[in-house]
Amino acid sequence: MGYFDEQQRIVDYVTHDGMIIELTQNKDNLKSNYQVLETYADSSQLAIRYPGYKTTRAKCDYCVYLVDEDGEHPISHVEIMTDLYNKTTMQNYKHMKQYIEDVATIGRDINIDVSLLSAFEYGFSFEVLTDLMFYIAIQEDINYPGERFQGRKMCFYRYLEAIYCKVHTNHQIEEAIDKAVAYGYIPRNWNDVGELYNIVSRIKR
Repeated sequence: MGYFDEQQRIVDYVTHDGMIIELTQNKDNLKSNYQVLETYADSSQLAIRYPGYKTTRAKCDYCVYLVDEDGEHPISHVEIMTDLYNKTTMQNYKHMKQYIEDVATIGRDINIDVSLLSAFEYGFSFEVLTDLMFYIAIQEDINYPGERFQGRKMCFYRYLEAIYCKVHTNHQIEEAIDKAVAYGYIPRNWNDVGELYNIVSRIKR
C-alpha cells in the first residue's frame, strides 16, 4: 500500500462509528488503545498506541512502537536518524539517499538495493526501518495536513540530513538532531547542501 491507502487504514483504526477517538478531559485515555500493524519473521511487531497528545476532533495522533520480548519501545525521529547515520558510508551514500527518497515518495513497497545489504546487518533491519519511516511519516501527514504545513517532508528532510552529515564536514549530526527535536517552530533547511532536499520537497500530499 502507498501513503493514501495506508493512511485510510489507520484512520479506520483510530475512529469509532466514524468519529475520532478523542482524549478525555483529564487525558486518562492517552495512548490507551493498541493496534498491531505489522508482524515480522522474528515475531517482533510494529504497533501504534492512540489517541496521542496532539489528538483533536479533526485528527487522531498516535505513537509508533516496536514490540519484542523486552516489551514496547516507542520510536523517535532521532533513533531513525541515528540508525541511518550509522548505516551510511562514503561508498553507499548515494544508494542510502535514494532509499530514503523512495520511502518518502513511494512508501513501504520498495526493494533493497544490493549495495545496501551489508548496511542492514546491524541496527534496524531493512523491513523494520522502512516501516518505521513509513508509519511515522503517515503520522506527520495526519498531524500536519495541507500544503501550508510540511507533513512528512519534515521528517524526511531530517533523515537526509543525518546521512549527509556522515559523509560531509560542513554540518554535524548533532545539528540535524537539534532540528529534529525542535519545538514550536519549523527549522530551516540548510542552504549549503546542494540538491539534498530536491526530491522530497516536490512531494504532493
